[in-house]
Amino acid sequence: MSKEKVLVLFGDSLTDYFPMELFKDVEAQVYNRGEAGNTVPEMAARAEMDVVSLRPDLVLMQGGANDYLLPFYRGAEVIAGQLLRTAERILEKLPGTRICIESLYPMYTKKTGNGIPFWSEGKSNKEIQAVNSEIERLCGEKEIPYVDVYRELIGEDGELPLSYTVDGVHLSREGYKQVWKVLSQVLTAEKFLR
Repeated sequence: MSKEKVLVLFGDSLTDYFPMELFKDVEAQVYNRGEAGNTVPEMAARAEMDVVSLRPDLVLMQGGANDYLLPFYRGAEVIAGQLLRTAERILEKLPGTRICIESLYPMYTKKTGNGIPFWSEGKSNKEIQAVNSEIERLCGEKEIPYVDVYRELIGEDGELPLSYTVDGVHLSREGYKQVWKVLSQVLTAEKFLR
């Protein structure tokens, strides 16, 4: 009898709040290890306990939104580099594990009458695309699969559609359905879904 596959979702609040019923048909034990408010260094600090200890077959890794939103945002290279180093440290301990790194998701950055989003001053989806380009470049160098969720979420106006978000950053159920479209393709390719 073969052991059941293990899938770990590893990230910040965008992972933490993922509606887990969307994973009901995944042929694996699924662990959500998203932690609201985490930056990439905080994810790295808990990787041993939250990922390595579970000995997953596949990790879907998402992070960097909080790093980008910090007032002292340090640039695309820093976020991308930290994500890739975290993935590499996991792979050093678990060489048989596959890790796929997701793009940062777009945000709704326009001011609205009710103040959404309060944090948008100086933030743009253009810069998020710069972070994603750097993540994709480093993933290519390190031969770690890159998952472009951004393209599924971005609206024609270059913003995260309001129907996909509850506050400009976090996703609504409709937003998560769009992410699921992309992740289900990855899970099918990795033989976790039929």
